[in-house]
Amino acid sequence: DDMLIASRQKAVIASVKAGIAEKFRIKDLGRARFILGIEIDYDMERITLGISQKAYTESIIKRFGQENAKPCLTPLEPGVQLTKADEPQTEEDKAKMKSKPCRSLVGSLMYLACGTRPDISVAVAKLSRVLENPGEEHWDAGIKVVRYLLKTKDVGIVYDGLLGTQLEAYSDADWAGNR
Repeated sequence: DDMLIASRQKAVIASVKAGIAEKFRIKDLGRARFILGIEIDYDMERITLGISQKAYTESIIKRFGQENAKPCLTPLEPGVQLTKADEPQTEEDKAKMKSKPCRSLVGSLMYLACGTRPDISVAVAKLSRVLENPGEEHWDAGIKVVRYLLKTKDVGIVYDGLLGTQLEAYSDADWAGNR
């Protein structure tokens, strides 16, 4: 299995490695640059560590044919409600929707949201709720998230080593949908 060890102090890293090496055979591959589809970028001057999934994001954009689409500024329109009322009603509409890879789309977006893109998490949660019988409006909403990724594919998470371990977050991820 693979493992990452991170610390501001090299002595802590060495101690953890030594403890593991006492029980298991290990191989130190050096500083990680990529793991589980997540790209890791170190900036020793600024003392930051950044994680992103640009390559994975680009693969989603390509897989769902949005390379030349018009990028979007938001993952979903403010106040959008994805409901069962938008499910396909006729057998013809249901058959048409079966040809669309809705579960694959939402699963891909979910992996991205859980990894390095919390900005799409509300949109992905809303899409997940309608996966049992998705309609055309649901599919279009999922594609809109992909078009948002087209605009923001370089976005990731940056941890600042000078700030310590306190997590600070500011978000209105559902774009004021709490009415």
